[in-house]
Amino acid sequence: MKQELKQVKMYLQQLIHSKLSIGVTLFYLTFIRGTVVFADANAKEASNYILNDWVAPIFGVVVVYLVIKEFMDSKWIQGFAILFFGGIIYAFIKDPAGILNSLSNLKSYFGL
Repeated sequence: MKQELKQVKMYLQQLIHSKLSIGVTLFYLTFIRGTVVFADANAKEASNYILNDWVAPIFGVVVVYLVIKEFMDSKWIQGFAILFFGGIIYAFIKDPAGILNSLSNLKSYFGL
């Protein structure tokens, strides 16, 4: 009975991962590739549009999914690590210029 439950759990995890990868691929091909064509000719505005309106929310949803998954498996340290580093990466995706400016100002902040 216990072995059968493990097999069912493994099958469901594989099914979810395969469906998620197919969905992400189709989403990418349909929406992100299509928006590049209609984006403004200015490359900076186009990249900001794609990062802020598409990549950051998708990344945020994936991070939340992984954190919930780790917490449900009682892997607290991994969950908090994903949450912490995912938040840093999310902030960098959302506003890369702001993060780089704040890092460049650290030297003057500490008086070096």
